[in-house]
Amino acid sequence: MNTNPKLFSKRDLFIILVLAIGLGIWIGLKQLSPAAARAVVLVDGKVYKVIPLNKDAYYKIYRGKTYLMTVQTKPGAIRATYSTNWIFPETETNQVSVATGWISKQGETIISIPNRIVIYTEGLKKKTLYDVMTFQN
Repeated sequence: MNTNPKLFSKRDLFIILVLAIGLGIWIGLKQLSPAAARAVVLVDGKVYKVIPLNKDAYYKIYRGKTYLMTVQTKPGAIRATYSTNWIFPETETNQVSVATGWISKQGETIISIPNRIVIYTEGLKKKTLYDVMTFQN
């Protein structure tokens, strides 16, 4: 009879080690991702505003005359501070876009599904529709 059972088998320790290494790599890559220089606000899939992330400011987002959201910027970051639910105004307590918090890395997003708003961050380089250009004399 075994009176000293092992807490973990070799297989369990191997799985824990692999998961810890994977988590470490993910955190390292997240820290190395480029900082955001501007945020693009889309309302109904169209560019509403491009906001430079170089100062402390507040911006209100509207659809026509209907107020939808307030965003706050600070150098290098943006967050939603308040979001309405224009479809069902009485249920505006579930503010997932506000709970997202600050985003500051290139490619991060804030999404408000009821308001059909997407805010994503971009870096300094502008995106182009081509990878390489060639010239012929």
